[in-house]
Amino acid sequence: MPSSTHRKLTRKELKQPDEFETLLDEIGAFFVENLQQILIASGIVLAVGAIVASIYFYERHRDERAGDNFYTALQQLRDNNYKAAAASFEALAAAEPGRRVGHLAHFYLAGAYLGENDLPKARDALVQFVAEEHDPLYTNLALTNLGVIYERMGDYRKAAAAYGQAASVPGPEQLRDELAVARVLAKAGDKPGAIAAYRGFLAQHPFAQQRFDALESLAMLGAQPEAGAEGIGAPIAAGPIPAAPYVPASATAAASATAKPIPASRKH
Repeated sequence: MPSSTHRKLTRKELKQPDEFETLLDEIGAFFVENLQQILIASGIVLAVGAIVASIYFYERHRDERAGDNFYTALQQLRDNNYKAAAASFEALAAAEPGRRVGHLAHFYLAGAYLGENDLPKARDALVQFVAEEHDPLYTNLALTNLGVIYERMGDYRKAAAAYGQAASVPGPEQLRDELAVARVLAKAGDKPGAIAAYRGFLAQHPFAQQRFDALESLAMLGAQPEAGAEGIGAPIAAGPIPAAPYVPASATAAASATAKPIPASRKH
């Protein structure tokens, strides 16, 4: 049977405290010696927590207030109260530049200016909006309205550029924007450019509803579709170039905005 050996503890060793008790004593001594610093540190943590909580609730309050102000201004715009709507959107854009509704205020502000026929201010509001917007739907609508404004101002080259940009962004006015490019090129006296734009539209969208508008406009310019596109529609008698129909893009976007709530604090 294997033997076992036991070490005999001396009287001195038995009187020594074990390691656990020693550690507790050291921790206790540390707290006693550093009590003031610990209390200060705890106070700082609590103060920081209180500040964070107060900022959170304050920002939530600002979100709600900004959202209420946005929908109040939007209702004024829908009621054709353009002057009041412009004032409300101006105030919101100035007060909340970092919030989504503050940025969107520039888009709807342009709609209010358009209602008052203040084309330069509407143009400036849309230029500022487009420079920082990343949502394709709003970008398409804003560029479309910008094209309309330039067209109304008689600056057909800038109108063609704005419509061309709008046509490159997916959105509800994309096909109309392609036709608008051709229309304003014709107004600018660039007949070859207009004909090429209409023919390009028919080649890319042979079954679009707007193909009849393109065919009619080509006929008015004394041109025919390219080979292979003759069967799309019957020849149409030539005539004057029609005026540009204006579809208020701001109304379309307003309907989209009211369909789902816009978070006030979302960054653009």
